[in-house]
Amino acid sequence: MEETNPQVVQQPQPATSNVIIPPHSNKMTMSIIVTIFCCLIGGIIAIINSSKSNELYNNAVLTSDEDLKQKLFLQSEQKNKTAQTWITVSLVVGIVWVLLYIILLTTGVLAEYYDF
Repeated sequence: MEETNPQVVQQPQPATSNVIIPPHSNKMTMSIIVTIFCCLIGGIIAIINSSKSNELYNNAVLTSDEDLKQKLFLQSEQKNKTAQTWITVSLVVGIVWVLLYIILLTTGVLAEYYDF
């Protein structure tokens, strides 16, 4: 009887990633807060950009293609900066609106609407 040699089949090793992706700063919570308390329109735009940023970041983490990973991460950071800009705009609009309301209330311009 002849002995058969079992052939060892080597599995291909997954490619290791050289691109290191830093942690992502999530702007979703702040976007929701400024939407509720400050400015509805600006807050909604911030929520949309924050959501797109999170989606791009998650895709960058999951992909194995180096070039695509870097491209998705950079797009994610750009959307994150846009979300931060809209958060700031919404916050400023909300603060200006409250200050204007207080000024108009204390100067008596809004006295006809309130019975003091």
